[in-house]
Amino acid sequence: MDELVVVVVQQRFVAILWPLLSAKNRGKAYVSSEVRGTFGYLDPEYQNNRQVNSSADVYSFGVVLLQILSGEKVINLNQKKLMPLDKMAKALVRGGSIADFADPRFEGEYSAEAFNITLQLALSCTGLKQQRPSMEQVVVKLEEALEISIKAKASSPELTPEWPSSSTE
Repeated sequence: MDELVVVVVQQRFVAILWPLLSAKNRGKAYVSSEVRGTFGYLDPEYQNNRQVNSSADVYSFGVVLLQILSGEKVINLNQKKLMPLDKMAKALVRGGSIADFADPRFEGEYSAEAFNITLQLALSCTGLKQQRPSMEQVVVKLEEALEISIKAKASSPELTPEWPSSSTE
């Protein structure tokens, strides 16, 4: 095959092969790329310097972690003053009300220690580029939080679900 092809995923997730360049035209082509991202997930430092690197992925992953922990949208449009999720989390942590950040759907059924580790990890992922962990470090911290969570669940008494009584009157 003397043609370069790329895989393009269409809107309905159908993959097709798309010819990029034939062998005779390879030296004549110019390819331009621009990073696109959803507002709130794109590394703010990229917006300033237009340099893409792995720390931008770490930033985006940190935002996703914050969403999982809080159950909130990246930008809450219902507030009078728009505040990105990472800024809201930092403000709550500074105020000492970490539990206020937790998704109410958790209903308090989580390890506070594991939650705190994951929250601190998410905040470090969305911090300054020089201070962000690598994805390898992220995985290690998530595994640590998981282990703590599993141990906490194993040591707590099992909750017995309340079944409605069935009467055959």
